Amino acid sequence: MRQRPDFDDAALARDLGAVEPLLPRPLPRATPRRSWRRRVARRTIGAIAVIALLSVLASERRLADPPVAADPPAFVPRFAAPAAAPPAWSTVAADRYRLGEATGSARVQPGLREDTLTAGTFAVHETPFLRLVVTETSEPDGEGSLFVTLARRAAEADGLAVVRTGERGQLATRFGALDTVDATLADAEGRRACTAFRVKAALRLDGWFCAPLAQLPEPQAVACTVERLAALPGVGLTPAVAAMLAEPRTASCPLEEPATTAAVPSRAIRKNAARVRHSRPASP
Repeated sequence: MRQRPDFDDAALARDLGAVEPLLPRPLPRATPRRSWRRRVARRTIGAIAVIALLSVLASERRLADPPVAADPPAFVPRFAAPAAAPPAWSTVAADRYRLGEATGSARVQPGLREDTLTAGTFAVHETPFLRLVVTETSEPDGEGSLFVTLARRAAEADGLAVVRTGERGQLATRFGALDTVDATLADAEGRRACTAFRVKAALRLDGWFCAPLAQLPEPQAVACTVERLAALPGVGLTPAVAAMLAEPRTASCPLEEPATTAAVPSRAIRKNAARVRHSRPASP
């Protein structure tokens, strides 16, 4: 190869100095987009797993450590003593009260006496039926509502049940306000329409009165039936009970009208008797 005569390689090298050789450099590898998304997803899943693990550990510790009580727990014996049974009833003579032709029975507990006066029979629908309970007690009244008292008394009276209750009311008597509620009572053989009542006074009076032939008794008949309660002669009663029974009767409740026929007028009785005589077949 021929060189130009004016080109001096040695002079050029002296002017440029030492020249380093040029070596190829590695280029950065491009990261695919999919691998970046996978890396972010793995980090997110890892963070969620750590949070879940910490929550589980905290819950287990909370369940393992009992709550700190302000006061020490009360001592509970291993074998508790049985609860004391309520005192049993004792039957006594029904020699304190009277109510027309009603028959009486009585029972007592310490500090409690109940006299039950009954007239008629529940199963005989052609005649009135009365049940009146007279309670003497020094304890405060804890019976609750009239419906609760009615349901308890009905269960005690040969297993009667309260099928339905209706209109409530209040009647004025010589013993004070008489709370009433219309109710349907039933046994295994049938049901009757009655009016339940209750008086809260020195004597607690409660019960029901059923008119004949599936009819509700007149309100005045119910009030007069309760007002006819009286004490038998020579009975020692507390001053409060004696004063209550000594209150005069209202003018609408005469003494002659018996309690068992309060809801049946005498004219209707005579008319029914005439019909029976008329329908009786003639003897040969």
